[in-house]
Amino acid sequence: KKTIKGVAAHGHGRATADTDRTRGGAMDAKVRLEITRAINNGLMEVCNGVVKEGKEAMVYHGQEGVESGGHDVAVKVFKRIQEFKQRGLYVDGDPRYSRQIFTNASSREQLALWAEKEYRNLVRANRAGIPVPTPLMQKENILFMRFLGDDGWPSPQLKELDMKRGSKKWTALYLQAMTATKMLYHKARLVHGDLSEYNLMVCPCHLVENILSGDAKDENAVQIVMIDFGQAVDLRHPNALELLRRDLLRVKEFFDKMGVKTMSPEVAEEFVVAEDEENEDEEANEEEDTKPKPEVNTAEKDDIDPNEKPKISTNNETDEGSAGVANIQVS
Repeated sequence: KKTIKGVAAHGHGRATADTDRTRGGAMDAKVRLEITRAINNGLMEVCNGVVKEGKEAMVYHGQEGVESGGHDVAVKVFKRIQEFKQRGLYVDGDPRYSRQIFTNASSREQLALWAEKEYRNLVRANRAGIPVPTPLMQKENILFMRFLGDDGWPSPQLKELDMKRGSKKWTALYLQAMTATKMLYHKARLVHGDLSEYNLMVCPCHLVENILSGDAKDENAVQIVMIDFGQAVDLRHPNALELLRRDLLRVKEFFDKMGVKTMSPEVAEEFVVAEDEENEDEEANEEEDTKPKPEVNTAEKDDIDPNEKPKISTNNETDEGSAGVANIQVS
């Protein structure tokens, strides 16, 4: 495996062209049709094999297309499984979906709604400067994003890193995870809802649109990236604070095992929730978002067309609100 000065540059499962697993798994006729359309529209040149499989989705590698912003594409296909019936908690309490009852929807509708919710959350987080995979497009139960990895190898999840316990690199990654969580809370007005070592990737900065600190052109710099945003909820969700506390506890438990001196749950919550001066103006701008909206499907201020392609930046710029975040150049 390729490494960046001691840190694995990718996780497990390199994509191969036209594998049997490309044909199987979540690849039904409708999915094939939408992927073919994406290829014909220039989003990617070809869809290769599976690079990651979870209980609810499979991720395929797509080769860079003329419309992909200079990067390969990750194609996340949600499986048609029963587990989605248990996800109503994350949808029904979200004011953005106040006129849609998740549990009353059909299985196919639930699947499409979940994919749409993850796409909307990614767009919202990406536009707020949070380090997430750049969202490109959503169709039915398929989500197209920037591929974070090299030569078909995905970047590793936090749990896949093989570093010495107590290393300063773990401390730097912990600080980045906490900073990203705070930014998500204040700038995107979201709580991840399922944050853990499984949903945090460690990626080369030059692959990430929103970098926390450092030089995007430095191939040796890596940073935390948040992934899997289906469960993410608006701060107005009745369980938002409870979900935030669970996120912070899981992050603490993992980094404790890595020998990092972490914040107590109470201090971590205060750190995330406390308002910084730089966020005060942004808070004022959010007041309009809390006022009742006229009924237009599920739309509100932050809504976007699921088929609208966000602006793709090929020049990574350091977020001004993240000054002081530890920059990792492992050696």
